[in-house]
Amino acid sequence: MKGLEISFRDIEHSDAIEYQIREKASKLASRYEDITGIRAVVGLPHNHSNKGNIAHISLEVGLPGETVAITHDHHDKAEHENMYIALRDAFDKAQRKIGRIHNKRIDTKRRMH
Repeated sequence: MKGLEISFRDIEHSDAIEYQIREKASKLASRYEDITGIRAVVGLPHNHSNKGNIAHISLEVGLPGETVAITHDHHDKAEHENMYIALRDAFDKAQRKIGRIHNKRIDTKRRMH
């Protein structure tokens, strides 16, 4: 993996959240060697209802020839707890999506031989 870019929007930077992102990105990149980069945006957009905060995670995972975009929102009242859940869910979603792309590519290569 060439690089990891992490941004925080409408939320203060958190070393713990950044650490979680780095760990999850590293695991994802070690599982799929063709990942060229990961961009993670962590946010806590303003929610004007009484339902609490929304943890918002956006991931862009670069693969040769395409970028996989994942967005995930998690609604909860505890700011940091829901951020960790949102991170877990977003990276799980990314892993499933990249896994499908990876399997299609392998399948296509097999058919060509």
